[in-house]
Amino acid sequence: MNKNVAFTVCAKNYLAQAFTLRESFYRHNPNCEFFIFLSDDPEGLEDNKNEVVLMEDSWLPEWKKMAFKYNVIEFSTSIKPFCFKKLFLQNYDKVIYLDPDTYVTSPLNEIFNFLDTKSIVLTPHYCNIQTDYTGSITEEEILFVGIYNLGFAAICNNEIGGKIVDWWMNRLANKCYADKIDALHVDQKWMDFIPGFFPNDVLITHHMGINPAIWNLHERELIIENNQFLVRNNLSKESFPLLFFHFSGFDPFNPKLINRRHPKYNTDVYPSYIPLFEEYIQGIYKNGYDQYSKMGYSYNSFEDGENILPLYRRLYRVNEDKFIEENPFLTKEIFYRILKKNKLLSGVKSNSFSIYTNEDRNKRGTIEKIVVVLFSILKKVVGIRYYFSFISFLNNFTRLENQRFLIKKDL
Repeated sequence: MNKNVAFTVCAKNYLAQAFTLRESFYRHNPNCEFFIFLSDDPEGLEDNKNEVVLMEDSWLPEWKKMAFKYNVIEFSTSIKPFCFKKLFLQNYDKVIYLDPDTYVTSPLNEIFNFLDTKSIVLTPHYCNIQTDYTGSITEEEILFVGIYNLGFAAICNNEIGGKIVDWWMNRLANKCYADKIDALHVDQKWMDFIPGFFPNDVLITHHMGINPAIWNLHERELIIENNQFLVRNNLSKESFPLLFFHFSGFDPFNPKLINRRHPKYNTDVYPSYIPLFEEYIQGIYKNGYDQYSKMGYSYNSFEDGENILPLYRRLYRVNEDKFIEENPFLTKEIFYRILKKNKLLSGVKSNSFSIYTNEDRNKRGTIEKIVVVLFSILKKVVGIRYYFSFISFLNNFTRLENQRFLIKKDL
């Protein structure tokens, strides 16, 4: 058995990307194993159910509670260290995690070899210091989401690697929220601690061909030489083979854009990306993008189809110690009954990622204009001192977790 393995985690709507990643991995690493862990219910996957690893209580205790209190991104990232642990227990020596929207273009031997002498390999969002910063993602956002991008991580199954995974599992079981107030950003922000814990066992790699993505394109240039993708460091001019590209924020329906939120990064300006993007798009459509991308998320609704609003997840978070139920998705359990008794259920039956229509979004703009007018009137009536006190109060009060006053009736 080969002791090297890689894996990804995704919900059903990202399976086309995950299958494409798996194909690209095997193309360049034919002697290694690759697993897709499904952070979703397998309903609707009758033909592909055997191609994914399903969640089980044996290796992921209380996963139903985690799936309820976390949204899809939080949940999918929260189970990552549990997947590492499962693979460690299956006696794999070196384990690589890759986000489902990454695409492998070269053998990953160099990364596996890093783990001969290090326990964990991480990539910073970018590597080069700039007095006048030119990146597309603000430095303030990087400070919030974490210095290292956890779309990639490699961990060795040794004493230090085991300690890291156990510690990470413990934290993510309850603290994998994207929450600026609590300084949390899913699984990723926690890794800021690791270089301080294990300075001699961590490799912070500056290999420019590992994990290039929208947040570091300002310091890297993709070039093609002898039919091979290379990544050049714009500062040192050193070139590296592209091991994998991270298609974070990529929209297959608008393939000219490298990232849908940053239109200045496009293939008109960066034409060297065109062959890579064409290859990737062909792969994801071949692997069922039209089918999978339209699938809802099973854990966006209770068992009766009632949509789970983000408010419910955060109310559950602050009241979790009161609930002993094993499966909060069931209508017979305490939390659902409390919501119903307090008339907090929306009545919307949906497991889609958004229950808001274009009409709703248009109304939001109108509502915002009305609120601005009302707040302007309030400032004139009460004066700037009391207005400041009021908005300071709202800043804390409007946090979803602080809406617990809505639950007036217990069972």
